[in-house]
Amino acid sequence: MATNRRHVLAGLGSTALLGAGGAVAEPMAAGDPTYLSAAREKEGQFRLVTLGADARRTTDAALPARGHAAAMSPDRRTAVLFARRPGTFALVADMRDGKPVRQVNAQTGRHFYGHGVFSADGSLLYATENDFDAARGVVGVYDVRNGYARLGELPSHGIGPHDIALSEDGETLIVANGGIETHPDAPRVKLNLDSMRPSLAFIRLSDGSLIGEQVLTDDLHHLSIRHLTKGAEGCIAVGLQAQVRTGSLAPLVVLSHGPGSGLQFLDMPLEVLKRMNGYCGSVVFDISGRFLAATSPRGGIAVFWDTQTGAFLADVTLADCCGVAPTREPGTFLLTAGTGDIMRVGVRAGKPAQASVLRTADANWDNHLISVL
Repeated sequence: MATNRRHVLAGLGSTALLGAGGAVAEPMAAGDPTYLSAAREKEGQFRLVTLGADARRTTDAALPARGHAAAMSPDRRTAVLFARRPGTFALVADMRDGKPVRQVNAQTGRHFYGHGVFSADGSLLYATENDFDAARGVVGVYDVRNGYARLGELPSHGIGPHDIALSEDGETLIVANGGIETHPDAPRVKLNLDSMRPSLAFIRLSDGSLIGEQVLTDDLHHLSIRHLTKGAEGCIAVGLQAQVRTGSLAPLVVLSHGPGSGLQFLDMPLEVLKRMNGYCGSVVFDISGRFLAATSPRGGIAVFWDTQTGAFLADVTLADCCGVAPTREPGTFLLTAGTGDIMRVGVRAGKPAQASVLRTADANWDNHLISVL
């Protein structure tokens, strides 16, 4: 782990039940919005879609272009869906009916990277963005109570920030800096593969300084740190995406326990790692914060661990699966796929995964499934 303290602030004034795990929230009615995802209809239109607890569509609304992931407000009443990189829109939706209420546009010279997070009190929205002419990552800061006016930005302390989370105490941003330089003039071209330096950055909200960062060893610098999820007792899981084929199989999911810890690679069977094809599309903990799921749309596979013991539990096959979210039952997840399939998977130690396709929608689900739990 390398630490570099700076004081920079720019412009900011089928279901498996587990016996253990604590209380579980009372279920919503099946029709209430429980999940949110971007989708593309078979006719080609892009939509914001909410699903009920039974995985049936409850509402949908038009998107101006392809969406990626959403930030959920602390009170779960508002979601902000971000455009897919290098998009410039974020759509604010009322989760009581799934309808858009406002569109937020990226500042000139910036584009969104597809992810964001609210402050602990819900008054601010933080969005990962690209200062593309300067080739640096930033976190845009938006005033929720003032129509999402942009207040300024914080440095991401890296290039290509993608996913972002808030620490449990609400005072630190956790940013997955993918390390890949891009420019909207060549939207999907990676400009720095030989020199990319991905990092997991811990940023102090009060002044934008870098509390600490975790980086991979030089031989693994081609693994872009893309997605993250928070579990129990400060555990953070990070999903990686290989940008260069090296002839060796690199691990794709790591654990962190904060800025003062190292990175711990999670084991999986070699044949499962091969099937992931160098790509982790999403990571998420279950509702208990113990069980972890990771997906690979390139491999058509989802994999599961018990992070309390570090044990690999299971893998399931689902073509083009990427979206994954927890259900209200410990050890149980919902998966969405680009084929339109929606699958429920339950895992527990020492038992085979229980998986069943709940339904197939007339839509292609996009990369992420966001829980409203």
